[in-house]
Amino acid sequence: MSIERCFWLYLLECDNGAFYTGYTKNLAIRYHQHKSGKQSAKYTRIYKPIKIAQCWRLFDTIGTALRVERFIKKQDRKTKLQWIKNPEELKLRVSKNMERELILFSFDASKVEEESNKMDWRKVKNGFDPFEEIPISSLNSMQERA
Repeated sequence: MSIERCFWLYLLECDNGAFYTGYTKNLAIRYHQHKSGKQSAKYTRIYKPIKIAQCWRLFDTIGTALRVERFIKKQDRKTKLQWIKNPEELKLRVSKNMERELILFSFDASKVEEESNKMDWRKVKNGFDPFEEIPISSLNSMQERA
C-alpha cells in the first residue's frame, strides 16, 4: 500500500452538545471554515462548533480516510467520549475492525485551534498547512518502535 498523504479525522463539539465527525487534508483550514460558516457542512452552519474535541492524523489513502470517518460516525456518544479522553484507543478499534495496522496518531486539538486562529489566510489560499512539517518518515520510525 502506498501512502498518498496525510488526512485528518476530527470530532467537533457543537453548541447543541453533539459531535460532528469529519475528515480533511488540512484541519486548520477546515476548522476555520466550520467556525466561519463559509464552505462548511450544513450541520455546522446550524450548530456552531465550540471546539475541536479530538483529532487524529492518518497517513494512508483517501479511501481509508473515508472508511475511518464512517466508522467514527457510526459510534455512539459514549464511545466518542471515550476516544476524546483516550484518543489512542481509536487506532486499536479501527485497526481491529479493518484487520490491518494503520498509521494513525492522535494530535493536540488545542494546538490546531491555536494555529487556525493565527493563520495568515493569504498563505492558506496557496495551500499552506501549518502541520505539514511533520515528515512521514519520522512517523514510520515511530510506528516501527510501537
